[in-house]
Amino acid sequence: MKKLLIPSSLLLLTACASTAPTLPDGLATLTNPNTLSCRFTKQSDADPKAPATSWYFWRQAQRTETRDERSNQGEIWQKIKGEQFFYTRLFYNEQVALDFMPSDLAAIGNKVSWSQLTSLVDPDSLGKTLSLQKKATVNGMAVESYSGTINGVGTEVDWLPALKLPARLVKKQAQGTLSLTLADCSPTPQQAVKPISETELNAMRHLDYTDLGDMETDPMAQHLEQLMGDHHHDHH
Repeated sequence: MKKLLIPSSLLLLTACASTAPTLPDGLATLTNPNTLSCRFTKQSDADPKAPATSWYFWRQAQRTETRDERSNQGEIWQKIKGEQFFYTRLFYNEQVALDFMPSDLAAIGNKVSWSQLTSLVDPDSLGKTLSLQKKATVNGMAVESYSGTINGVGTEVDWLPALKLPARLVKKQAQGTLSLTLADCSPTPQQAVKPISETELNAMRHLDYTDLGDMETDPMAQHLEQLMGDHHHDHH
């Protein structure tokens, strides 16, 4: 059975903070939560000398995309039907796109729901696994603060019900605390960093996840394995 290191965006699906966040201006004017272009500030105390960096999130009705400034990697999730998805891991430095079919995701035991992918935190955990601590209104936006433990990880979430998105995420583990704080959000991409275009995506070298195990002599395949972590490939 193949094993996949949890995608970078999913590492941040459990998270947030104990005090009411300072929200960016203009959130209350966003009328369509299904289409958003957002930038978060990403901070980890595992390396105190490392500066905060940007982490981007783009949401459409049937598609989400992320890009991490520090690693210069990204992800695309596309919904096909029900809970079936196409997943593409983007490696910008290497100009490689690693493609996963729905059958690949099923084989590696991926059970992430679409609502979790589009909200960065599982909405079903709010008020259940994570307990409601308080409610507040900031810049005209309702904010609900939750905390608890998910899979042994101390987790806090400042949740924006109107946008179905966290305002800030904090994930507390033994190796350090990882946080995302919403910096800006708009209906369409306004940041210098944009979602990948079809031309850019087509120009990348595309590899199928199922083929990696047969590419032991390909330096790029070996490099991707190192970037993603310890993968094991069983062939059927």
